[in-house]
Amino acid sequence: MIYTGNNRNLTIEPYEPCPCHLDKKFKFCCYQKAKKDTSAPMAKGFSLGRVNHLIREFYAATDFRTCFAFENNQCSGPIKNAHSLQNNRILNVICENGHLYYFKPEVVDSGPTSVIKKIGKNDASTFFGFCDFHDTELFKPIELFDYTGDIQQKFLFAFRALAVEMHKKLRQLENVKRMFAQRPRIMLDPQFVYMYRVAMSDVNDHQIEYELFKQGFQNGDYTGVRTIHRELQYGVKFAACSSFTVRYDINGKVMNDTFSTKNDRMPSIFLNIYPTPQGTTNILISYLNIDSEVYQNYFNSLDALDDQKLTKYLNYLVIENTENVFFTPSYIESLSENERKSFERSYNSSMNVLERASLLAEGNYYKFDLFNLAP
Repeated sequence: MIYTGNNRNLTIEPYEPCPCHLDKKFKFCCYQKAKKDTSAPMAKGFSLGRVNHLIREFYAATDFRTCFAFENNQCSGPIKNAHSLQNNRILNVICENGHLYYFKPEVVDSGPTSVIKKIGKNDASTFFGFCDFHDTELFKPIELFDYTGDIQQKFLFAFRALAVEMHKKLRQLENVKRMFAQRPRIMLDPQFVYMYRVAMSDVNDHQIEYELFKQGFQNGDYTGVRTIHRELQYGVKFAACSSFTVRYDINGKVMNDTFSTKNDRMPSIFLNIYPTPQGTTNILISYLNIDSEVYQNYFNSLDALDDQKLTKYLNYLVIENTENVFFTPSYIESLSENERKSFERSYNSSMNVLERASLLAEGNYYKFDLFNLAP
């Protein structure tokens, strides 16, 4: 996202905490480094292959292991590369020959983008977010049993969507801090300050949500989450598990100013869509009840839609907001050239307003259907 507006909040003020050391003031920590830094831009003159390698290497260094379980004193075993989408009950259903497709970030001649690539099933949707004990015990109600509408199952599906997103946002914040450390002068650049502000806000928002889930779990109270569940009588060829803030309601009215750099909390929704071994599809869309002022009417509108209208809306919502989504190879490979271009470009247009305008002008915006597989 490129921010081009004027906003005092896009300057790191002298007496605010320094990005590299939050208990020190910027003026007395990295400000002089930033002013004196004359280093060349990162990866200047490198080939695209080397640039992509460096980006992957740089981001890989931000990975970390933690257990997001609510009772850390019970942790046991190593931190697992846990699946946010169940390996045996979901990924097995959509994979073919052990592979899936996903959107992979890459740099091309025109700049940063994402392209459709294959990935092995065992590597899909994984993150180092739970110890061996909690990855097994905490999620037993959704790992071992079919979805029944049980309130604890709704709670756990929503929480796992938060956990994978929280891990990613913590990595993104660390990524920005590492860029600041290597090129201090970019701490004076509004574009990079905006990235830092967004990353900080995202982490703070998710930490608040995490504490609410923790409180509910420890009290044995799973009622703090509202969930819409819809079962389709056919299996789709993708699966998604994510949390994100919804900017517009179904009528195009702004609910959340997601481009703001102010300190207002951006409330999340939690989305899980997956086919079942029985040939149906479960759709779960949730939010925390403390955010009813923002999302209650929006959810009422979603709940009133019939299956056809809901899936048409979700076709847009998934691609617009979700990175943690994986597709059956035969579905991707069956797309026409025009559909595949629309698929990739529509996904990238969520971060590129010029691409969106171009797709709209061509009449090629979202010219595909993730839910068109009913027999």
